[in-house]
Amino acid sequence: MIIGKRVYLRAFEPDDYILINKWRNCLEIQELTSGTFRYVSAEREREWVLSKIKNDSEDIYWSICLNDESKKMIGYTSINQIDLIHRKAFHGGIIIGDKDYRDGQILIDTILHTFSYAFDELNLNRLEAKCLLEHQTSYKMLKIMGYSLEGIKRQAIYKHGKYHDQYLFSILKLEYNSLLTSNEFEIDNILKRLKRLKQENKKK
Repeated sequence: MIIGKRVYLRAFEPDDYILINKWRNCLEIQELTSGTFRYVSAEREREWVLSKIKNDSEDIYWSICLNDESKKMIGYTSINQIDLIHRKAFHGGIIIGDKDYRDGQILIDTILHTFSYAFDELNLNRLEAKCLLEHQTSYKMLKIMGYSLEGIKRQAIYKHGKYHDQYLFSILKLEYNSLLTSNEFEIDNILKRLKRLKQENKKK
C-alpha cells in the first residue's frame, strides 16, 4: 500500500472488477483514454482483474482509494511493460472513475506515488508515458510533473473512425531525484509550473 495526502494506492482486490467494469463501459471516461472503446462484460472484467492480481511481474495495477474513513475506490492506475534488465517501464493511464474527484490534486498524488514506486522501489531508470494530441489535460499534467516530450508517434491510435497521433514522454531517475530534492514536487511549486504552462500556451 502506498499512502499519500488525499489518496492511497493498493493492490487490486477481486471485487474491484465491479467498479472497473462500470468505468470501462462509460463512453465519457473512455474518451479520455488512448484505447479504442468496446463494451466489456462483467465476467470478462472479473477474469481480467484476477489475472492482474496473480501476474504482476511485468504489469502492476493499483486501485486509487480515498485516504479517509470511507476508503472509497475512485479509480485505478498501473505501471506496465516493466523491464528490469533495461530498467524501464510504461506509466499506464490514470482512470478517475468518480466524477467528484477529477481534480488536479488527485492526479498529482497518484503520479507522485507512481514515481516513488517506480524509481525508489523498482529502481527503474526510465518511465515512459503517452497521450493523444487532443488530450490537453493529460499533456499539461505530464509536463508539469517533470516528463519530457520526446516526440510524436504519427497515426499510432485508431479511434472514432480515424487515426490519431500520440505524444511520447519520458522521465529519468536522475530528473525525478533532482525535482524531489529541489522541492519541485511540493504542491505550490507544481501549481506554479501549471500557471506558467498555461501562460506559454496563450502566447502561442
